[in-house]
Amino acid sequence: MDKKKYYKYLFLIAALYNILNSVIFLGISIFGVALFPLFGVAVPSSMIWLQLSLFLILIFGIGYILVSRDMENNRGLVFTGALAKLTFFIIALTYYILGDVNLLIVLLGGIDLIMVILFIEFLLKNK
Repeated sequence: MDKKKYYKYLFLIAALYNILNSVIFLGISIFGVALFPLFGVAVPSSMIWLQLSLFLILIFGIGYILVSRDMENNRGLVFTGALAKLTFFIIALTYYILGDVNLLIVLLGGIDLIMVILFIEFLLKNK
């Protein structure tokens, strides 16, 4: 597979990952509050911050679709996406160490960390 096609699929997979996770967790926050303990988290008194964060993750997913369509002109989205994914991983790991979330959340963050590495590879090889 040539590099352009590889990176196009990378960003489409990143988009799908963000969009699916945000929709699933938004659904849980609206219809499945009883499932929160499965993730090792307490039900928040207000869902505003969780839902706002999930919508931002969804919006980044849309951004990755834009990147897949025009990689040369959307490098800034790749950079900000890498920062967002790295931030998610660091926060997930921190809260796992503190005992506030379970391993599943860290594993989701681990997938983001892999994407961070691949995004950085893209940025370095496509200057």
